[in-house]
Amino acid sequence: MNQDKRFYTFIFAPNANAQFRRFNLHYNVIYSILGLAFIGLMTVGWAVWRAADYTILAAKYHSEKARNRQLVEENLEAKQNEDRRASRLAMIETTARKQAEVLGISHSADVSKNIGTGGPGNADMKSLDQATSTLERELSQIKEIVDSRQLKLASTPSSWPVHGYISDGFGSRSNPFGGGGSEMHPGVDIATTFGTSIEATADGVVLFAGAQGGYGNCVVVDHGYGVTTRYGHMSRIDVAVGERVHRGKQLGAVGSTGRSTGPHCHYEVRLYDRPVNPMNYLPLGQEQ
Repeated sequence: MNQDKRFYTFIFAPNANAQFRRFNLHYNVIYSILGLAFIGLMTVGWAVWRAADYTILAAKYHSEKARNRQLVEENLEAKQNEDRRASRLAMIETTARKQAEVLGISHSADVSKNIGTGGPGNADMKSLDQATSTLERELSQIKEIVDSRQLKLASTPSSWPVHGYISDGFGSRSNPFGGGGSEMHPGVDIATTFGTSIEATADGVVLFAGAQGGYGNCVVVDHGYGVTTRYGHMSRIDVAVGERVHRGKQLGAVGSTGRSTGPHCHYEVRLYDRPVNPMNYLPLGQEQ
C-alpha cells in the first residue's frame, strides 16, 4: 500500500542570526487544523450572536415589564380617581336631592346610577363628566333659588320695630283727638317709653327720612318685592336716605312728633304702597 507523502514544509528562523529550521506537516493535519479553526470561529461567532440576542431580549423584557408595571399603576390610580369621583358625585347628588326636597323644587333623575362600571375607560370618564355637569347646573339653580329665597326672607318684615304694647290697631277707628267720627288707621301704634330705640324689621334701603305731615319725624324703608315699612312719630332719626339697613338696625328713637297723643311708634307695612295689616308680619309673643 502506498503511503500518501503529500506534506507542507514550513521554514522559519527564531531570530536574524539563527539557522533556518523547518518542519513538515501532512496536508490532512493542515486541513484538520483549518477545519477546527473554522468551526471554532463559527462557534464563537454563534455564541457572540446568541449572547447579543439574549442581551437584547433581556433588555426588551425588562423594558416591557417596567412598562407593564407602570400601566398597572396608572390603571389603578385612574380606577381610584374614578371611584373617588363617583363617590363624591353620589354625595353631591344626595345633597342636591335633599335640598330640592326642602325647597320643594323638582330634582332630575339619579345621574350616578347610569355611570358605567368596570375598569376606567373613556366611556366611564365621559359618563362622570356628563353627570358632574348635570349636577353642577342643578346645584347652581338650587343656589339661585336659595339665594333668592334668603334675600326675600331677609327682606320680609318679621320682627317688632320696638318693644312695647299695641295701643291702637290696624283698620277703622274713632278719632283719637275727639270730635266724633272715624278714620282709617293704616298701621299699628306700639306704645313705649320716650327715646326707646326703633329698629328696622327687615333688610332694605331707606327711601325717606324726615318730617312728613301727621307722621311727624318718619322713616320709610324699601324692602323690595313691592314691600315698604313706615316708622312714625320719632323723636330722632339716625339714618339717611339711600342707606342700606339690615333687620335690627336702629333707625331712630320713639317720640311723639306729628299727629300723636303720646310717645309711641306708628308702624306700617305697605304692599305696592297699599297699607296691609302689620299683624300679619309681626311674630306673636314678642311684644311687651
